[in-house]
Amino acid sequence: MADLTEKLKNLTEKIGRNFVKTDAETVSKYMIDGLTPAAVVFPKNTSEVSDIVKFANQHHLAVVPWGSGSRIRMGHPPEKLDLVVCTQRLNHMLDVDTQNLTITVEAGVKLRDIQARLATEDDRCYLPLEDLDIAAGEIICSDRSHSGCFIPLDPPGSEKATIGGIVAGNASGPRRLLYNLPRDMILGVRFVTPQGDVPGSGGKTVKNVSGYDVSKLMVGSMGSLGIITEMTFRLMPLPEKMETLLFGFASLADAHAFADSILKTKLLPAAVETMNATAYDVLGFTGAPDFSPNRFVVAISLEAFAPAVDRMAREMRKMAKDNGAGSSSLFGEHKHLQFWLAVSDQASRLDAQYRNLIRAKVNYRISQWKDIFEFTDNSLTALQIDHAIRAHSGSGICLINLLMDENTDGLKPKALAFMEELLQLSRKAGGNTVIQNAPADLKPNLKIWGETGSDFVVMQRLKKQLDPNNVMSPGRFVGGL
Repeated sequence: MADLTEKLKNLTEKIGRNFVKTDAETVSKYMIDGLTPAAVVFPKNTSEVSDIVKFANQHHLAVVPWGSGSRIRMGHPPEKLDLVVCTQRLNHMLDVDTQNLTITVEAGVKLRDIQARLATEDDRCYLPLEDLDIAAGEIICSDRSHSGCFIPLDPPGSEKATIGGIVAGNASGPRRLLYNLPRDMILGVRFVTPQGDVPGSGGKTVKNVSGYDVSKLMVGSMGSLGIITEMTFRLMPLPEKMETLLFGFASLADAHAFADSILKTKLLPAAVETMNATAYDVLGFTGAPDFSPNRFVVAISLEAFAPAVDRMAREMRKMAKDNGAGSSSLFGEHKHLQFWLAVSDQASRLDAQYRNLIRAKVNYRISQWKDIFEFTDNSLTALQIDHAIRAHSGSGICLINLLMDENTDGLKPKALAFMEELLQLSRKAGGNTVIQNAPADLKPNLKIWGETGSDFVVMQRLKKQLDPNNVMSPGRFVGGL
């Protein structure tokens, strides 16, 4: 430690004494799976991030980037941890160009701040859209008072998450059904490579890439291939009308039949979420309708022009009734936003409440989501493990939370056995199971990234070529990369 402190003097001179922290109080806040860094560095720009990474290479130090820490529990424990590079000072919106529907921001900006900034832009009309029987020209310009743009992302923990962390983790939420993934919204990135170089990729237009698109490579890389410092996104106009529909069902079969009937139509909901009663109860949404004794809830987000929303709501209510819905609720605008924010923040609330929580993100062929959901619900009920299950019904994704606190240590062996069964079932269904959160003492007994595929050899070669000294997040990514 004394030797490293001496080495840090040169870095401190470049970054500033107030922005290289080695005191116990600060570094303890940046602990990862029981490992405490020797120092936490707070760079203010891409150049300083480059200096830090070059310093780490020179002295063979392990570096882990840190945004808000909302996804820091994901991945294997680091093989070693010397420096944490916190991006909280990289918090500028560099170029807000709503007329061309693009925005360039630094990695440390919080998503909520970006959305708030964009929503105030009222100098443009909605883009034309051929909608129902109404001519596009009649609905292009809206009287909506808070017209503007947004980045169509709703990842877990969106109130706290930084945009750099969202991109590095390829984090997405329920509305991926309509808006797709972070990689589909990125036009360009600027990042620092594991050797301290600063390449750029992409730009402010869609057709700006020749050769391999490096910006897509950085999405989901979890800090293993470099530190993202700036990103350019495409924007979308805020929808003219937003509504949420909630339906309660007595059985999973009825809930599944309803959700599938929606996905077989030409209707375009922004999200179709199916959750068990526990997942609904722990949303923390003030004023949520009481759907007891229904055991399953289907939540639907509608975001489009007003006539389209009205039509979808009308048809879905009829479909829900035909499929045995026992109760329903509809709300729009402010309550709509509140509800989906509660859905986004569910993970962080559960993390704070259950010390031994295990969260798995399971993917599979879309047609098999009912089988995965049913297996999970029945198995965990039999094991007497409280659980919250929420499926993105149209996206082939299911989020499973095993709600275990400090009083449920005896359930850990059962939980580990279940996770292995779940992994094998997801593999048979053409997917995989990734552990998004787990106690540090259980991680060695879990396949954190599921089973590696044939692309792992390419990933290994890429990591070795870009990070020969293994300084970036060593051991945390797939297969211990």
